[in-house]
Amino acid sequence: MPIAQIILIGISATLLITLLKPYQPTIAFVLLILTTVFLFYFILMPLGEMINLLRSLGDRFRLDFIYLETIFQIIGISYLTELGAQLTKDAGLNSIASKIELVGKVSILFVSLPILMAIIETIIHLIPY
Repeated sequence: MPIAQIILIGISATLLITLLKPYQPTIAFVLLILTTVFLFYFILMPLGEMINLLRSLGDRFRLDFIYLETIFQIIGISYLTELGAQLTKDAGLNSIASKIELVGKVSILFVSLPILMAIIETIIHLIPY
């Protein structure tokens, strides 16, 4: 779907949500979630192609897949965390949104531990005793 159509869908949904919110806030919020999921789907399509390209490059140059997989996990966690936090902020629950962001940051730290350990091991090997 071309970018202009995606933007028009977003603007149309925004106008509809703005009109519905004072009278039917529940329906407006459900429409907001559906629009967000629909737009997020169009983010995932090019992202999938990019992941396939990076995997083929990794195969070609014999890169260690643990690093690529970790980077993909970090990207996925960050996108999903941002999506969840923004939806929660749109519902007016900023305190829960900040907790979602905190969980995302801790999850990224946990997932990145193998890379951090590899960096520490490399530094230890470079330092003479």
